[in-house]
Amino acid sequence: MLNLKALNKTIDLNEFLKTYKVDLSLDALKGFYASQDRFYYTFERTTEALENLKIDDDALIMAILFQDILFDSQNGDYRKICCLFFEKHCHGDSSFKQKVVSIIKQEDSHEKLSAEIKRLNLHIINVENINVLLEWERAIFKEYQHLDVTTYKEKRISFLNKAYEISGNKILLELRDIIKQKKYKIGFYPGSFNPFHIGHYNILKKSEKYFDKVVIGVGVNYDKRNLVKEEIPHIIKNREIIYYSGLITTEIEKLRKHGEVFVVRGLRNAYDLQHEEGLRNVIKDFFHNQEFVYYFCDKEYEHISSSLIRDIQSRGKDNPKTMEMLNKYTFPTNNEKVGDLS
Repeated sequence: MLNLKALNKTIDLNEFLKTYKVDLSLDALKGFYASQDRFYYTFERTTEALENLKIDDDALIMAILFQDILFDSQNGDYRKICCLFFEKHCHGDSSFKQKVVSIIKQEDSHEKLSAEIKRLNLHIINVENINVLLEWERAIFKEYQHLDVTTYKEKRISFLNKAYEISGNKILLELRDIIKQKKYKIGFYPGSFNPFHIGHYNILKKSEKYFDKVVIGVGVNYDKRNLVKEEIPHIIKNREIIYYSGLITTEIEKLRKHGEVFVVRGLRNAYDLQHEEGLRNVIKDFFHNQEFVYYFCDKEYEHISSSLIRDIQSRGKDNPKTMEMLNKYTFPTNNEKVGDLS
C-alpha cells in the first residue's frame, strides 16, 4: 500500500494496475525502472511524486507511473516511447488511455492535470536545502554521464538559470556556481575492447564506485579494423566513450582540464600485472605523476578475453553452441535489436 500523503489516502498499486487492465504487476513495473543504470529517474522518485500529488485523478496517477519507465538520457523524446509502452500494456478503456497519454505529453486537452504533473516533475527546483540539491546534482550528473564535462556543464548551468527564473530559488544559483567551479575525479579506462565483454564490464562497474565518472577510451587502429560507434554494447551506451587512434596521453591531457584523471586498468591474474608495467612506464614518460588504479576482475571472469571471444566467433555463428557462448560472454550492440517495447 502506498500512502498518498497530500491526498490523505492509500492506494494498492497492484490492484490499481489490474483495475485498468495493465498486464504488468507492480514488481514488473519496478523492474523496468531498475533495468538500466538509473540514478535520478528511479521508482523512488515516482513514489515521491505520488506522495505529493494534490489532485485525485486515476489517469494522473497512471501517467506518473509510466512517464519515465523507459527513460533515456540520449533521447529528448523518450516520453513518446513511454506512451507507446503504456498503450501496448494497457488493455482497458481507450478514452482512459488517451487521457493518460495526453497528461504524459502535457497537452492542453487536460491542462489542469498536465500542470500538476509538470509541478511534480519540477518539485526539486523549489527545494532550498543545498545538501539535497547537491545529491540531486550528483544523480543528474550520473544520468547524463555520456556527455563530456564541458557540454554537461553548459547544459546544466542553462537549465539552472531557467529554473531560477521559474522558481526564484536563490539556492539554485549557489548550485550553479558550484558546478561552474567543479573539478571531477575521472577514471579513464582505455583499451581496444575488440569486443567489449562481461569481464570489461565487471571492471567498469568496480571503478565507477570510486570515480565521479569513468570515460571509456576505445583505441582504434584504422589500418586493421573499421570500428564504428554502433559496435559498442548497448549496456554502456550512457557512458562517455572516446575513440582515439593517436597517443593515449593526448586523451589524458584533454580530460585533465576537468579534474584529476586516473588510468583504470583491469587485471585477470599476476601475468596481466606484469604486462601492464609496459603501458604504465610509457605513460609515465609523458606524465611522470600520472596515477593508475588497478582492479582484479571477479574470479568467474578470469578466463575471458577478447582474443578468446574472437576465436569463438571464428568457429561460425551458425553453430548453436558458439552462439550460446557468445551470448554468455558479450552484450548486444547498439545496432542490434535490444527489445521492442517489451
